[in-house]
Amino acid sequence: MGKYISEHNKSILKRYKMHCKNKGLTKKSIEAMLDTDLRLFLEYIGDIDIEDITHEICSDFLIYCSEERNNKAKALARKFTSINTFFDTLVKQDVISKNPMNKLEKPKIRKTIRPHLDLDEYHTLSKYIDSVNDLRGAALISLLYSSGCRLSEVHQLNKDSLDFAKRQFIVCGKGEKERVCMFNAECAMRVKAYLNSRTDTNPALFISKLNKRWSTKAIQDFLTTAGKRAGIKKRVHPHLFRHTRAMALLRAGVPLETIQRVLGHESIATTQIYAHNTLDDVQEQVDKIDTAMFEKDVI
Repeated sequence: MGKYISEHNKSILKRYKMHCKNKGLTKKSIEAMLDTDLRLFLEYIGDIDIEDITHEICSDFLIYCSEERNNKAKALARKFTSINTFFDTLVKQDVISKNPMNKLEKPKIRKTIRPHLDLDEYHTLSKYIDSVNDLRGAALISLLYSSGCRLSEVHQLNKDSLDFAKRQFIVCGKGEKERVCMFNAECAMRVKAYLNSRTDTNPALFISKLNKRWSTKAIQDFLTTAGKRAGIKKRVHPHLFRHTRAMALLRAGVPLETIQRVLGHESIATTQIYAHNTLDDVQEQVDKIDTAMFEKDVI
């Protein structure tokens, strides 16, 4: 397999890219689907016109990705979706008569327990950051946790983005869609303390030591380092706080529909991923029932 894409296929890919932009897909999504998955697929088929692609060719491509590129189930499933959506669109546009992917099964992704901090670990991290008098770090982790926002959403915020009276702010999330997010009273206190310590005129909510908007990479590095110094065994990263918030709400008995709104999930099915119980949770619940029954029998 080389890096060659026929001019015919290249022109179809270009038109499809415009279609994706018109649909409002984010730059990141377009890069993942077209510039990575579809480009690799078209390089794999070489001179074969898109109209002549069979399900066997698609299957061979996925086998190639699995065996030669060592792609795991998640990466294979994404490639399957990217190619399947591409062909579905071409069918609707009458470029091809049928989608060859229809004869293939999408790779199954095993649902795993999403890593998160328990509340003791979160408080340990928070106490460490307080101990070194890091007002910026304290404001950051508090906002990431209490809002349940993604790093990209927090990164875009300015000082005037936060409504402290309502404890709300608006972000532009996945799919360039705006949504209202909330933060708790402790977070409001920590963010105000950080902002009151600043004398600069930079509009960004979080800034670096060079007085520039704190970059996503620098935030990731800060959290990883802070987690290690606080003695947290898990790798601490921005998305961990989103998972932590979801699990804390779930364990507090908050309905999935409410958690869905907090996280900004379009589908409740995405939120349901969090609705798992670890074995420890199950054991604790069973022990409570058994203890209550035992005490009743004794009495």
